[in-house]
Amino acid sequence: MSTTKPSARAVLRYRFGPYEADPTRDELRKFGVKIRLEPKPWHLLVVLLERPGELVTRSELQRALWEEDVFVDFEHGLNVAVKKLRGALSDSVEVPTYIETVAGEGYRFVAEVEKVFTAAYAPASASPEPIADTLVPEVPPFSSMRLAETAVPQLEQGAEPRLLAGSIRHSWLQKRKAWPAVAVMVCVALLTVAVPRLTWRRLLQPQHVHAGKIMLVVLPFENLSGDPGQEYLSDGVTEELSEQLGNLSPQRLGVIGRTSAMIYKHAPKTISQIGKDLGVGYVLEGSVRRNGSKLRVTAQLLGVSDQAHVWAQDYDRDVRDLLQVEDDVASDIAQQVGVSFALGPPTKSAHPHIPNPEAHEAYLLARYYWNKRTPAGWSASEGYFRRAVEKDPQYAAAYAGLAECGIPKQEALAAATKAVELDPTSGEARTALGWVEYFKQWDFVAAQDALKAAIQLDPNYAPAHHLYSGVLALSGRFQESIDQEKQAVRLDPLALIFRAALAGGLSLAGQNDQAIEEIKQIFAIDPQYPKAHETLGTLYLRRGMYKEAIREFEASERYGGAKQLGVLGYAYARSGDKEQAVRMLSQLEDLDKRSPSGDVSGDLAIVEMGLGNRDAALAWLEKEYQQHDDDGPWDAKFDPIFEPLRSDRRFQDLLRRVNFPP
Repeated sequence: MSTTKPSARAVLRYRFGPYEADPTRDELRKFGVKIRLEPKPWHLLVVLLERPGELVTRSELQRALWEEDVFVDFEHGLNVAVKKLRGALSDSVEVPTYIETVAGEGYRFVAEVEKVFTAAYAPASASPEPIADTLVPEVPPFSSMRLAETAVPQLEQGAEPRLLAGSIRHSWLQKRKAWPAVAVMVCVALLTVAVPRLTWRRLLQPQHVHAGKIMLVVLPFENLSGDPGQEYLSDGVTEELSEQLGNLSPQRLGVIGRTSAMIYKHAPKTISQIGKDLGVGYVLEGSVRRNGSKLRVTAQLLGVSDQAHVWAQDYDRDVRDLLQVEDDVASDIAQQVGVSFALGPPTKSAHPHIPNPEAHEAYLLARYYWNKRTPAGWSASEGYFRRAVEKDPQYAAAYAGLAECGIPKQEALAAATKAVELDPTSGEARTALGWVEYFKQWDFVAAQDALKAAIQLDPNYAPAHHLYSGVLALSGRFQESIDQEKQAVRLDPLALIFRAALAGGLSLAGQNDQAIEEIKQIFAIDPQYPKAHETLGTLYLRRGMYKEAIREFEASERYGGAKQLGVLGYAYARSGDKEQAVRMLSQLEDLDKRSPSGDVSGDLAIVEMGLGNRDAALAWLEKEYQQHDDDGPWDAKFDPIFEPLRSDRRFQDLLRRVNFPP
């Protein structure tokens, strides 16, 4: 057997949108699936990718694509090549996403292009066949007991080292020549740059095999309309298809949640990578193109294990028939999956009520803005939800969305109740009712009942598990709470809000090492995620590590999180800096005077606890209860901050009146 050492070489790939072009293999792939492309269109693509954003003249393309001594009808040949390339990329001449025509001059590649170098190895005697990329080394695990001294928040998101811009010209005519010098440099760079990075794909391997379930993800459908204003339509199709497929047979078919799916919007990930990230066996991807009242939806189902096409279909309809298109897609996939896996019939109708098209379009716009999860987004979504129910008063999903838009509590309760009345089989409607009962009404028993029903109706709806986890924590059922939050994470593994809640629940239950592991995983994805810094600060607070807690609370605010004046004031007071604590208290009192609605009363109680003023803390908790703000005083039941009040009868009476679940 030969003992010749493998040789290294650099592999250059171009990534744009969902596509990856590999000149070493003459391959164009979309989400990891190879797209057939003839030689001339392929060579044209490589030339354009070498100079993104630049005008490539027709004469330059003639010299690059045709040898000087070959006589052809160049104009016709180039036009045909461009047309075929646009067809492969589903691009438009009128509103180009990738290839722009500069009349009379040439063409320009207008999309953002990443030039990615990776190191690859092959035996010295091997022929230049496709070879595997080298693996990025992982960071050795560090002790959770020393997390405060370890710069976890500064860890960069794990990824292959990339050169986003470069001047190295990779001609397709020279693609099989070796680059020994470049290979050595790239290998050194890989080992130097990659070692201190966490690879989040590995950190986020599914924690649980979904026993007996086929797992599927609906990737964000592409908006091919050429109008960014139509993005709500493609996002809406993605979300509604996920919901419909999740309801086909929840015990047998699991569908990954929207937040995790949307991570892959315009991301150059292969099907196999997505399968590993999310623990799915199948991927549904597609596109939406709207031209006036005409609509084309393209969808294809792919297997992760072999990236094989299981099914594909185009649907040409009127835009008013969008819901029917979604039903057809779900029905066709049910047939394909049902034949292969003997799934039972759908548990309930996808649309017990078909809303009129104007109401449905308003609903899609509302969901688009709601999912931005910003004050401006929620405000815009409220207007569109109201328009949807005005256009169609029988539209249950629109009432459910309206209930969660921050409207007054009585109106929110009426909207959620109406949603359940109109569609008693909707897990989403029951979840909205549970949310209102939980946050607005403080009727935790009613919230528990609504959320249990939501999970029974739609076991694949991650937000229901997330909210139910919170209700269980109120009654001290910590392990059940943790199990429900873990289920939310399994269904939507890249939704950081669920992971942060899981870390918080683990910490509340005293499982701090496990909580730290969850926080490390969040930082591996997004080192600046505010809620993770807040959660870590709370964990430090419970350990008496006040300086570290202050650092994390300040980081949370710096990265866009809400002001943490309450816990900051508490930490300052407990660390001995009474002056800073009093300053925090003064700021909170000013806020309370400007808006005496009780929304800072809990924070004021926390600072007073830090300063040792128990009577003042109890007074603020009482005001919070009377005002019924959207945060609620329930943290006081188990939070160690309020431990000194446990034996006080006034505190016990307050907890009794809050009516915690048994």
